[in-house]
Amino acid sequence: MDWMLEKPKPNNRTNDSILLYRYLDHEFYGKIVIGHPGQTLNVAFDTTWTYSWVLSSECSDIETIGCYFHNKYDHTKSSEFKPDGRKFSIKEGPYNLTGYFSYDNISIAHSNVTNYDFIEMTYVPYTFIFNKADGVMGLGKKADLYDPFFYTLLNQKRIKDPVFSIYLNRNHQSDKGGNILLGFVDKKHIKVEVIDGKKVYDEIKYMPTDPLSYWQFDMDEIVMVHNPKKNDTFCANGCKAVIDTSTSTIIGPADEVTKIHKLIGASKTFLNRYTVPCDKVDQLPKLNFVIGGKNFILTGRSYITKFTWRAISVCVSTFQGAETPSEKNKWFLGGSFLTEVYTIYDVSEKKIGLVRAA
Repeated sequence: MDWMLEKPKPNNRTNDSILLYRYLDHEFYGKIVIGHPGQTLNVAFDTTWTYSWVLSSECSDIETIGCYFHNKYDHTKSSEFKPDGRKFSIKEGPYNLTGYFSYDNISIAHSNVTNYDFIEMTYVPYTFIFNKADGVMGLGKKADLYDPFFYTLLNQKRIKDPVFSIYLNRNHQSDKGGNILLGFVDKKHIKVEVIDGKKVYDEIKYMPTDPLSYWQFDMDEIVMVHNPKKNDTFCANGCKAVIDTSTSTIIGPADEVTKIHKLIGASKTFLNRYTVPCDKVDQLPKLNFVIGGKNFILTGRSYITKFTWRAISVCVSTFQGAETPSEKNKWFLGGSFLTEVYTIYDVSEKKIGLVRAA
């Protein structure tokens, strides 16, 4: 594993780093360039999607309000565009997407792929109007004939080693959201302690993943620590966990999320979200996510997001109950978990590494 602690190589590049931006503390996105001449769009890098897609210029702002205020890809302006001919449609819960497949060149950071197969979306839900991203780059595992973007980078030999890692910045005041590191793991993102005068890096916990497109693995339990003598346990007999880089939320079974909100004294407000008094955040109990016997601890500052507008501040829980059938009986660990945990995705071994973030 000579890729383990390498740094980017600007010359004779075999790895790369994508800069992520933070939007309203609930979305992480980066920039891509599609076609020739290039068209720049913002995309979310999503570990729960295998497909990559962008909004099409055929997505009408009038008929599809979700396309409003967004950049759109116009294939008529690209000399490298090629039609695919296949249609795409998905309807599940809040997801209602329609489009068609196309081929074009895509560049991200210093890496580019040619003749990449992606989806032009012509219809998206109205809620997409609130997103900064104009589409999604799928970082899920390959599960069928379709090659997710990272697999294409490997196949076209743009990246040497079959690993990528994701670091999300925990500084909520910064618009810099973190980095996606292609082909390497950067030790500066791993928590380090000084023991007997020597630097000791936190041990990476590798977990085998299920044979699905999700980066899904077994989680032992989640423990809410009130004090040394009182705990509450969720996912009590073990459960499935999924890394979800597309959102800042942590999604879990509705009944367990309801109990968490009750225990932290949260009140239900708009859009089915829950808030707590901002002056109570530092007093909230810690949540210990136990994975492969290793503890990953979130404090109130980790799982509560503070939104401020002028003199008004609102502190919102990042926990949400599952809305779709595919989300039930498992936990989707988003940005509020990932700002505390640096994650490593080993494509060849189909395993995921988790380590406490620096």
